[in-house]
Amino acid sequence: MHIAGHSVLLGACAALLGQSVLAGPVRCNSSSTAGIPMPSDFKRYQDTYQKNIRASLGTQGCTNKNIAVRKSWDEIDDATRLDYIRAVHCLASKPPKTDRSLASGIVNRLDDFTYIHINQTNIIHQSNPPDQPSQGYLLPWHRLFLWQMETALRDECGYKGHLPYWDVPRFSDDQTRSKVFDGSMTSFGGDGAPVPHALEQIILPGLVIANFSLPRAPGTGGGCVTTGPFAAAASNFTIHLGPVAKPVIDPADKYGYRANPRCLGRDFHPGSSRGVLTWANATAIVASDGIKALRSNVEDLWHLNSHTFVGLEAADPFSTPNDPVFYLLHAQIDRLWAVWQGQDLAARTFAIDGNRTFLGLALDYAPDVPPSLATIEDPMDMGLGWTPKTKEGMPMTEGGRCYIYE
Repeated sequence: MHIAGHSVLLGACAALLGQSVLAGPVRCNSSSTAGIPMPSDFKRYQDTYQKNIRASLGTQGCTNKNIAVRKSWDEIDDATRLDYIRAVHCLASKPPKTDRSLASGIVNRLDDFTYIHINQTNIIHQSNPPDQPSQGYLLPWHRLFLWQMETALRDECGYKGHLPYWDVPRFSDDQTRSKVFDGSMTSFGGDGAPVPHALEQIILPGLVIANFSLPRAPGTGGGCVTTGPFAAAASNFTIHLGPVAKPVIDPADKYGYRANPRCLGRDFHPGSSRGVLTWANATAIVASDGIKALRSNVEDLWHLNSHTFVGLEAADPFSTPNDPVFYLLHAQIDRLWAVWQGQDLAARTFAIDGNRTFLGLALDYAPDVPPSLATIEDPMDMGLGWTPKTKEGMPMTEGGRCYIYE
């Protein structure tokens, strides 16, 4: 990879730089010491989780010797960051595996992931009011989804590391201080270009309630990402599906499956992070006293707010994987769930709570189906013909998965 105008650096980072198709500044730095330190109360929960996970491992399958460690993007080195970014671009260059009769706009392997997320959104998501039951599949479905992406990056594109996470509470006061969003070529780029825009109501298609909508607040961007390795000027990175949740839905393309090539856009909303995506709220989530409280806390304190902070593509509940940072965003959510589970693996690994659909609402293709609660025996559609039971998406060290968060 050749990066114009920059000298070759030493070590593994230099080897990656020599293969780069990207143009822009690259700094081969060690891990970051910036941000708000992890408080002792959260660390106690994390230490207990790590101790209990490692104590649960045997001598075959997932062991203490082979367990993968998922780390903060701010704690991995630049060589690993560059390798991850290279692998994402690699998937963007590979042909899709999804039958294009299902979605004519699919162009590459990244679109495979966006397609199935769009297809399953009304089953795997909710934005639940405090007095409403949560949605049962959000955590296990996304755990398997992240594992699928990690596997594709490693097996199809030779990525040597493991899935990192966005260290959200560490930078809650200013996310641009994180190496995730600092705009360098070892980040995911920064905000979108500033475009004047106002509060709007976006419609969520597919529900029995016609024109069900949610507000989307304006942020500080709104246009194309201009910095980092996914800016069009750096790599010609293009997304193809969606958007889906919009002020007006086209009945002929309700789910945005037709080709719509465009740049990656963002619209940072600092108010959704500052004072919200904090260590205090992260601790409240892992300290939840049961699965119902956990699910409500994840949604009310974290999930929606983290998507809203990134904005635009990432804030579309359906096509949000269009933004490559989606996988780090959800790895943080998976980490919080993992720490909560790890306080009592026997009681919490297979705990489930919530509806089978968004807010328990009927879907427009099955309007007479009454609300029902998810169970761990329910199948989940992960795309490409894989329909594991919900319980298969709950352990971290079984079913081929073997990882721990640090």
